Amino acid sequence: MISARQLEVLSTVIEVGTTARAAELLAVSQPAISNMIRHTEDLVGFPLFMREHGRLTPTKEALHIAQEAQHLFMQQKRIDNIIDELRGGTVGRLSIIATPSVGHGVLPRVLSQFLKTRPKLQLSIELGSMDEIIRKLGSGRVDLGLSITPPRHSAVSVREIANGQLMCACPADHELALQDVISISSLNHVSHISYAARTPLGQAIDTLFSERGLERRYFCEVRHTATALEMVRNGLGVALVDSFAVIGSHGDTIAVRQTRPSLPLKLHGLTSNMFPTTNLTMQFQRFLSDYLKSHDGHAGTDGADTGSL
Repeated sequence: MISARQLEVLSTVIEVGTTARAAELLAVSQPAISNMIRHTEDLVGFPLFMREHGRLTPTKEALHIAQEAQHLFMQQKRIDNIIDELRGGTVGRLSIIATPSVGHGVLPRVLSQFLKTRPKLQLSIELGSMDEIIRKLGSGRVDLGLSITPPRHSAVSVREIANGQLMCACPADHELALQDVISISSLNHVSHISYAARTPLGQAIDTLFSERGLERRYFCEVRHTATALEMVRNGLGVALVDSFAVIGSHGDTIAVRQTRPSLPLKLHGLTSNMFPTTNLTMQFQRFLSDYLKSHDGHAGTDGADTGSL
């Protein structure tokens, strides 16, 4: 069977007309080209060139083989391009499941930047609870999970992507918006929108309050940060939200302030231990980490009031 290299030598000699020029183009010696031609003729069982007065004239059979070989070369080039694109993360499919806080907040903004140099990339984006994230990672239906709360499950690997903190979001004309840093005790004296005690964020906030001998009081209970932010935007009260949810927020209806004491948070990337992590998934995690580091301390920019952030 003729190898791809033999076809390349045959086509090159036909194209340039001499073994010397073909050797130069292929970066080998002229005897190597001549030996390759003779060996190829032995394999096929008929002459590929007519040798007259030191010149090589391709036979009709050789021309026919070389013409068919062009299809192979084009396919090989296409495969090489695909491999380069896959190596660079510019094509393929990326499937992500995120908790609503991340999925409604920073994820769309990061993806808009990530896709600028990857127009052929296909995406699948879902929002789900931690149980759903673990289940879909374990079954191989998604490539990456994103959550502020790290799971403890043997089927999932956890990587810390970025550091964040709890912030206080309030209507821009709210009395608390006049302060650069808002004490969490102040939230018990205003219309406070907060999270159910059984939710991870609700538990973290309860711990923060109890460490100061306080009991968290709120008039409206929500489950997700996105819901809390929409209520704040509509002037219904103030809410503690993660800093990832307010990165790049547009508009001037919300003021975002630091809290006292601060509550550090982390964004975690979750991958399955049951299936190999794709190169594209690893690239997106690095891109997300770099994006969040570059926006650290700039939550609520692009028009939103950020106070002393």
